[in-house]
Amino acid sequence: MNDTLKVLESRRSCRNFKPDMVKNEDLKYIIKAGTYAATGMGKQSPIIIAVTDKALRDEISKVNMKASVTVHSDTLQNL
Repeated sequence: MNDTLKVLESRRSCRNFKPDMVKNEDLKYIIKAGTYAATGMGKQSPIIIAVTDKALRDEISKVNMKASVTVHSDTLQNL
């Protein structure tokens, strides 16, 4: 099996993150890789925002969590 398929098949989601910030050099490579990710029939333009301020990242996470709970609650009510 080729190396690309091995990586794709062994990929796992991670929910426990280290408190360390990603090095800027690594961040550049991650962002570049993200721009090559597949999109819906090539019609979605990727927008990648790197938040390097921990306080802002934590605030965005809280807002995202509240929005996610609201969406899921609304979905359950409509069933």
